[in-house]
Amino acid sequence: MAYRISFRKGKRVSFTKLWPCDLEAAIAHAKAQLPVQQAQNGATSVNVVCERTGAVVFTFTEEPETADETANP
Repeated sequence: MAYRISFRKGKRVSFTKLWPCDLEAAIAHAKAQLPVQQAQNGATSVNVVCERTGAVVFTFTEEPETADETANP
């Protein structure tokens, strides 16, 4: 089964990759690549969509740091 991994910056898709493997591998890839896409394209979230059904099967949003977290490491 194929999955589409979409990295987003806000509501805009910044990068999409077709993943022709199993769901577990697609999710692992999405999680691992979010920091890379964040650095390259400013991506703040990622989702994995089943190409056959169109259903969103995984979503992850990077939580922004608050002022308190950056002031008190």
